[in-house]
Amino acid sequence: MVIPNTVEIAVDNTLSSLFDQNMKKRSPLKRWRWVAVTVAFFFVLGAVSILTVPTFAEVLRSLFAKDNPDIGLMRTQELGLVINPHIKVKDKGYTLVINEAVADPTRVTLALQLFDENGKHDRDKLGLGDVNTITIKDDKGNVVGSMYDMGYTSDFYYMVDFFSEPLKTDKITIEGSIGTLGQSNETLIKGNWNFSFDIDMKEANKQNNIEELAGSYTTPHGMTVTLKRLTRMVQGVRFELETELDGAAMARSPGDLWEKQMLSFHFETTGGEEIHSVNPRKWNYMDSLMTSDHKVVGNGKMRWSYTFKYLPEDKPYRFVLDAYSVAEMDGSKISFRPSELTEPQTFKIMNDSLELVRAHLRNRKSTKDHMKLSSHSTEKWIMK
Repeated sequence: MVIPNTVEIAVDNTLSSLFDQNMKKRSPLKRWRWVAVTVAFFFVLGAVSILTVPTFAEVLRSLFAKDNPDIGLMRTQELGLVINPHIKVKDKGYTLVINEAVADPTRVTLALQLFDENGKHDRDKLGLGDVNTITIKDDKGNVVGSMYDMGYTSDFYYMVDFFSEPLKTDKITIEGSIGTLGQSNETLIKGNWNFSFDIDMKEANKQNNIEELAGSYTTPHGMTVTLKRLTRMVQGVRFELETELDGAAMARSPGDLWEKQMLSFHFETTGGEEIHSVNPRKWNYMDSLMTSDHKVVGNGKMRWSYTFKYLPEDKPYRFVLDAYSVAEMDGSKISFRPSELTEPQTFKIMNDSLELVRAHLRNRKSTKDHMKLSSHSTEKWIMK
């Protein structure tokens, strides 16, 4: 296991102080500590029974067509979780059709088609937003999501909604409120293409499998990363971990500054082959991340969750922490006279170079009682 000793720091260049033209003033800089860590947790992250994913021959308009492969959706078909809600609503010569829908605690997906009077699917007629909505409600009637079109295919509207937290309900209701067809640059068609149907979640919920994880690592700069759990669901795998900053690290990030964090990591096989990457610092990386979330769970502690389309089930693999960033106040300061900045001026701060290209002063006159000019004005410097 190799831990590089290089530390790269980037400066947040949003400065907001008032400078007087004839006086030097100083302002501390907020800085981001981006630390390359490359730490691998050498653990077997779950080995369970293998689900055989069949090869599908159908090439009809379907969520499972060959040109739209999705291992999560294939699993739902194998387990018999795909339903046909038999939605067919016709008005003003247009027919809205839904023949395929599937849901589990990870996401809800459905194939929606809109046919014109000639029986041709119109891919550009339906727009979702303030006027048209497709909402998801739990078994208590609470709205838990709103669907949107992912695109991908010209054969249907690929409607989907991802849940950052696994959905906990025995039934969901999909409600469509569709009253307008057409784009903003054309004559809109008013009508009624509303629909509603239920999806039973009990069988999908039975497929959930929670695996508790172990392992933690503390970086030289005071962040402890702890693996928590994997939740395997039909259409995805939710990975959870926690980060916690020690007292010294918290002191460098006063107030809520410490909450401004980002993680970079990847999964790989024991042979070093990349499986997925999150926030990598490279191009052409493997990616199947569906949704992510993080929240504060204590002083200096954050809980992170990431839902992937899949993670291996039948063989061991590694979680590798590549890097992380935390916003810090390091006490560095710069000073200059805006009126003397006739050419770019470079400031060296630790391993960073901050270059001021141009600045100009602008008089700002304040007002009194909205109409009367006051007897003074301020000077503000603007960095571009």
